[in-house]
Amino acid sequence: MKKIYYLLVCLFFLQSAFAAGERQSFDVRLQNGLNMNVEVCTDGIFRIRITPRSTFSESLMQRYGIIKTDWDPVPVSPKDNKQQFEVSTGGYRLTIDKKTGAMSVSDRKGRVIIEKAVFLTSADPLCTNLGKVINAKYKDMKVPNNGTIIGDDNNPGASKDMAETGDYKHTSILSISLKDGERFYGGGSTSREHIQHRGELLRMWTTYQHTEIPMPFMFSSENWGIFNNTTRKNFFDIGSYQPDVFSIYNTTDEADFYLMFGNSMPDVINDYTAITGRPYLLPKYAYGLCFGPNMLEDQFDILNDAVRFREMGVPCDLFWLEPQWMEKRYDFSTKKKWNYQKFSAEAYWDSTRYPKKENHRLLIGRLHGMGYHMGLWLCIEYDLSVPEEDALARVTGKPLSGQEHWMDHLKNFVDNGVDGFKMDPARTIDEHPDFKYYNGHTDKEMHNLNQILLPKQMYKMMREHTGLRSWHHYTAGWAGTQHWSASTSGDNGGGRTALFDQLNLGMSGFLNTSCDVMNVNKDEELQSLHFGLFLPWVQ
Repeated sequence: MKKIYYLLVCLFFLQSAFAAGERQSFDVRLQNGLNMNVEVCTDGIFRIRITPRSTFSESLMQRYGIIKTDWDPVPVSPKDNKQQFEVSTGGYRLTIDKKTGAMSVSDRKGRVIIEKAVFLTSADPLCTNLGKVINAKYKDMKVPNNGTIIGDDNNPGASKDMAETGDYKHTSILSISLKDGERFYGGGSTSREHIQHRGELLRMWTTYQHTEIPMPFMFSSENWGIFNNTTRKNFFDIGSYQPDVFSIYNTTDEADFYLMFGNSMPDVINDYTAITGRPYLLPKYAYGLCFGPNMLEDQFDILNDAVRFREMGVPCDLFWLEPQWMEKRYDFSTKKKWNYQKFSAEAYWDSTRYPKKENHRLLIGRLHGMGYHMGLWLCIEYDLSVPEEDALARVTGKPLSGQEHWMDHLKNFVDNGVDGFKMDPARTIDEHPDFKYYNGHTDKEMHNLNQILLPKQMYKMMREHTGLRSWHHYTAGWAGTQHWSASTSGDNGGGRTALFDQLNLGMSGFLNTSCDVMNVNKDEELQSLHFGLFLPWVQ
């Protein structure tokens, strides 16, 4: 009888807890005129938005399905009075001072994890003072030895948005107090000097040969982390300008960020990928050696390479063809064709009849017959918001754009027997400051986001057309790219720079990373090969 009574009491309290937690999102009006919203996503994840306006700006990361929104309800206990707002889960308590907006977070044992985090408007002198430091540091940033992407010889010249912070009146800072000895990791490939980032100023903007895969995520040795949910240019100053303060500098007057808490640092990384997407699972063969023959080789040279690999017992699983496979070098269009001078025309390539039968005696058939898969190198310059908006229009019944979707023309090559694609950063990683996208936004919001939309659209096209997981990777990224694609860390070879990239990306939840393993000085080839073979996949 006592057990039944005890069970009923537990059920009552559990029901009460979930009843309190039915409302997972809370609006908080601050006395300084700012509006806040706190969303409890899980027991240890809080999404916080702050704006000077009455409504919150739409997150493009949310609009295009990059971040998770369908969270399961969790038990929540809110408390609201004139002085402060407090929301507690089973593990953590977030407290907000309604006068200043200052936040603090403690665990269920009362241990203070974050003593103070406060949103500073442009009226605070720090926005100008730190902004001047940022602008001075990055004003002369140049791509080493090359104005544009290596190999893109016909690029008319990549334009640059020369404004780092922009007008200080339209900036803001999230200021977070730091503990003595607290260490920080993550940030994607924003640092190529350190793995621990306290004391660094990091620039969150995808830039060729500087930061190809920035990720506005950082986690602490105190088992908490923060993800800045923006696609605009922003900066992480982790105790550089002020030794005891972590300043997230936004080039807008509002904030949208996630606070994550766990029992360990891996817990926090797990929270981050719960928000932005778990790492992409490549097909099994892609975790072997992927090899790109010399870009001057024709089909006979490539088949000779393939035969020699088998004779030597090299366990290679995939060959990809560099730009020489195209009739027109660096063809950004949807009209690209095979280069028949280097690759003999195979009858079924241009056939409209189905099913297309692969000729086992010719290039693709011979490679497949020897156990290889085959990929093609690609470059793209295209408004990636078009397919995203059309997908939303189909759901809501609104008119479609009527514009061509760039990924569609690749289905023909997949029908030819191609197993996947290597996506070069040209010219998606270039900046387009004067371009207005179909969705009405500019490069300020779209540049970083494009680094997710490209692999996302590739994934969807291949999955829908073949029903299979495909080998594809992209040499740039942003928060969420890890969910849609594998990656390499840029045209940086397989040396020290690539090593820092792999470690920092791995600590940012990006699992499937690699580099150009053998693209190093002659005396470093053996070390680079040893290093490369221990990466998640090998290029």
